[in-house]
Amino acid sequence: MRIRLAVSALLAVFAAAQAAAQGAPVASAADVAISQGRLDDAEQALFAASSKATHEPSARGALGMFLASRGHLKIGATLLEEARQFGGDAQVIDARLAKIYAWLGDWAAIAALKHYAASGPEEDRAKWLATHATSYSGADSAVVQTEPNDAFGLGRVVITFNTAPVQMDIDPGVEGLVLPSWPVVAGASEQFGMRDSATVAVVRDFTIGAIHLSNVRARLSPSARPAIGLDVLAALEPTFDGVGHRLTLRRHNVAIAGEALPILLGFPGVRFLPRAGQPPVTLESAAGRAALRGTPWTFDLKRGAIMR
Repeated sequence: MRIRLAVSALLAVFAAAQAAAQGAPVASAADVAISQGRLDDAEQALFAASSKATHEPSARGALGMFLASRGHLKIGATLLEEARQFGGDAQVIDARLAKIYAWLGDWAAIAALKHYAASGPEEDRAKWLATHATSYSGADSAVVQTEPNDAFGLGRVVITFNTAPVQMDIDPGVEGLVLPSWPVVAGASEQFGMRDSATVAVVRDFTIGAIHLSNVRARLSPSARPAIGLDVLAALEPTFDGVGHRLTLRRHNVAIAGEALPILLGFPGVRFLPRAGQPPVTLESAAGRAALRGTPWTFDLKRGAIMR
């Protein structure tokens, strides 16, 4: 056994040296730890690298992105801002900050980014949302029925625009709302122009059960399949019950007991650890569905975890 381990270690060292010689990127200690589900080790490695070189932008930025992915959005954004001040690539950093600020709902901060969407519909939308904040009102909580969804596994939910119901996939791979440009949708939207064959928009009003949402970012295109991202639902601390086909939404945080499965936000996309020490899996993967099958679970952004 010791001989096998020694040989494996030597092969790993040789492979890394060969990749470096060929100019291929070599995974960092943090990347390896994340791929193996050792998130605490990854965080320690990133903190150590940032502490060792306090003004090195790539180390500070890597730590910021990791912490943001774990749900620590404000801390992650602050570290990325520091990385930009230390000479990091402002265009790359601002694009990452825009993703994090959008999850935070800080549209004024997005509008102020100098190296992201310097012109165009995204900037116009950010400026509009800076003075028309996303809001949630209505009942303190709501339980709505869902339909099964084979593509993503989180179900479909009915959203109502005025009096028109639209069935939407809950898709962890999108952010905001993705909607067809039907008259009922266009009539409930502010539109700011085209980007990548879709209209950049904000939906002014819609309801999910007894909860009313206002001013939510959206993309509209004629052939779009209606979908809603977890960033929209995260503020409502959603609980998914695949067996009972129910989605519970809450306007006020509650203490959710149970086992915490750490998450990694991908902006977009969500991975989580099905068990300690196991590689991260996506929510929609077969492994992700299997880990969450049979019991209700809650997407708890503030704790950076799925609670089941």
